[in-house]
Amino acid sequence: MNDRKKRTKTEGEGVFSRGLKIIRDALYSLSVSLDRAKKKAFGKNVRKAKTMTSRRRGELLFFIALIAYPLAQFAVFYVAVNINSIFLAFKHFDVDGASFHFNEGSMLFDNFAAFFRDLKSDAAMGTAAKNSLVLYLCGVFIALPLNLVFSFFLYKKVPAHGFFRVVLFLPQIISSLVVSLMFRYFVENALPDLTGINLLTTKKTAFPTIVFYTIWSGFGTQILIYTSAMTKIDESLVEFGELEGVTLFQEFTRVTLPLIFPTITVFLVAGVAGLFTNQAGLYNFYGGGAREDLQTLGYVFFVKIVKADNASYAQYPYAAASGLLFALVATPVTLLVKYLLEKYGPKEE
Repeated sequence: MNDRKKRTKTEGEGVFSRGLKIIRDALYSLSVSLDRAKKKAFGKNVRKAKTMTSRRRGELLFFIALIAYPLAQFAVFYVAVNINSIFLAFKHFDVDGASFHFNEGSMLFDNFAAFFRDLKSDAAMGTAAKNSLVLYLCGVFIALPLNLVFSFFLYKKVPAHGFFRVVLFLPQIISSLVVSLMFRYFVENALPDLTGINLLTTKKTAFPTIVFYTIWSGFGTQILIYTSAMTKIDESLVEFGELEGVTLFQEFTRVTLPLIFPTITVFLVAGVAGLFTNQAGLYNFYGGGAREDLQTLGYVFFVKIVKADNASYAQYPYAAASGLLFALVATPVTLLVKYLLEKYGPKEE
């Protein structure tokens, strides 16, 4: 009886022990599985994070390498070159020491004061400002429409469009000095046999001739840019317009102009900046002796630096101050023109 009880008790303890062992093994297996899953999950995230970090680092290095060269060019050829011009605006030239020195005290802005005095009292300076403005307005209201019309016809591939493209772009292929000398030779030697007058020396025709030359010599570049912009217009829009019976004029005004208006904006904005620098080829035609009624702002300050019988280091601070004032005037005007064109110009919609 006692042996049977012992055996029963031993068998019960064995079953209980085996049950505990099974539970313990199961929990251990679950723990191991969870630990492996945890290591696997976190290990993947760590590798992914490392991969993403490496990728971002590579993108950053590529971006830095991409912009390093143009930034270096800007720093060397614009900032380093022009910083001396800014300093010159506040200096004067010492003839005895043959060196530049900063103006001191109340004389610090003498160069700027001299420019305003000349602008107010010098009739030639006022005429130059007026001529520069006239050239810009002629470029906007005469040259721009002609460039757009010719570009549109070249874009539509009218008969002999290839010939006209070469002829119109030819002045840009040849050096501007050579073009101006050829133009001068033609006006002074060929035309007088037909007209009896020299258009560049006759008072009534000289400035209109300069305006014509400025428009003609800049024709090729703008036509090339405008036709390139027009070729990027989606052909489906043009085909849809043709199916709707749109005329060439309507296609030009309602489709082409709105789609290339950003390109037009670039030329208009750049023209504002050129208002103060355009010399209209006057130095090539007349050297340093152009009549006062023909001079532009760009020509006046160019001559102050290079003209043999008038230029000297003493002129540099005055010219630097004038250029700085032009920049201060041109910058807000340029930004305003850009804002107005973008806001009120034709939209693609």
